[in-house]
Amino acid sequence: MARLFSALSAATLAHAYMDDGCSQEGFSADGDATGYWMTDAQQNLGAKCLDGSPGLYYLQEGSGDGANKWYIHHEGGGWCESMDDCLTRSKGRLGSTSSDSATANLGGGYFSTDVSENPMMANWNHVKMRYCDGASFSGNNDTAPVYQGTQLHFRGNRIREAMAKDLFENRGLKDATDLVVSGCSAGGLATFLHTDQWCDALKAVNPSAKCVGLPDSGFFLDYQDPDITCQPESTEERLSVTQTINGNYHCGLKWSYTIQNATAGVHEDCVAQHAGEEWKCMFAEHSAEHIHSPVFAMQSQYDSWQTGHVQGNGGSAKTQELGDNITARIQSMLMKNNPESGAFLDSCHHHCGNWNAIRIDGDVISGAFQKWYDSIGTSGSKKLWNQNQAYPCDACCSAAEDLVV
Repeated sequence: MARLFSALSAATLAHAYMDDGCSQEGFSADGDATGYWMTDAQQNLGAKCLDGSPGLYYLQEGSGDGANKWYIHHEGGGWCESMDDCLTRSKGRLGSTSSDSATANLGGGYFSTDVSENPMMANWNHVKMRYCDGASFSGNNDTAPVYQGTQLHFRGNRIREAMAKDLFENRGLKDATDLVVSGCSAGGLATFLHTDQWCDALKAVNPSAKCVGLPDSGFFLDYQDPDITCQPESTEERLSVTQTINGNYHCGLKWSYTIQNATAGVHEDCVAQHAGEEWKCMFAEHSAEHIHSPVFAMQSQYDSWQTGHVQGNGGSAKTQELGDNITARIQSMLMKNNPESGAFLDSCHHHCGNWNAIRIDGDVISGAFQKWYDSIGTSGSKKLWNQNQAYPCDACCSAAEDLVV
């Protein structure tokens, strides 16, 4: 966000898009998942949403051979990139749990209980972590600043730790044989940032457990358009919550890291590697180099949120460059450093939630993920499903198509 908002070009302002992928499609109030508010942690540890309300997760219990298997999902919804944005978020669901229902319907896709849609995880325990901190569950700021008469709390890391503690001690996660850590959009970034934290905690109590990451649309590039001035404090003419100025992603997320004091919430090995530039560890591409747990990235190389928020000016040629960089960096920064990691990398212009809507090498995502998961530890097994088509590619968006590279 920029103070000189009114001075920005009309073309730039036209690309201040909304993140419409903030919550998994189909999620709604009232359903089979029970809500658990982290009230004790709120009161005793300061684990608070932006507005001071307690963290919250929903749990739909597994059954049969899935009773000790877990899918844990970090909800997404952009980031709190200015004090104005943080204030606005604190008054709605992206900064508060005060209006949430006691139960929820978690929706379909990765949460589906239909074995034909979700063959591996249909009967697993499904957890949805509500997103209310504005920094991908990473903030740990003891100070709660007052802005325009409202106190704001930057404590997402404490919320995540409180949820983990409750799940391990009270819901049976300590007995898990399998854990898939996931999330979409800002929750996909959270998956890159926190998978090792989840997996290390599980391995500490159950060394034989299998634990992986499944980030959806979370590999956001560390990029600032040189034509966009880095001024993220506030705006004279405020954007709506989750709107950003296209091309200001680097400065916006770096500001979020700093104001939230997120050093303790991101990957400790990354922080050690980037002394003096610890903010880099808030970005997926830098954090990915240090993840030791297996990760299977679901990612569009032409991610529609990134074309509207990250790439800045430049049109289709810039989108192709964006896609080439996402493709190269997932392979060089994630997969090269962790040989068990893989990716389902499509060429459809979309963001989040396209579960089983795209086919690559004969597989939709549920099939590709299961093949990858089952073959972890097997030498020579397939790791990369790469559609690898030039932008734009409308045919890439159909499960009926299986394009030959």
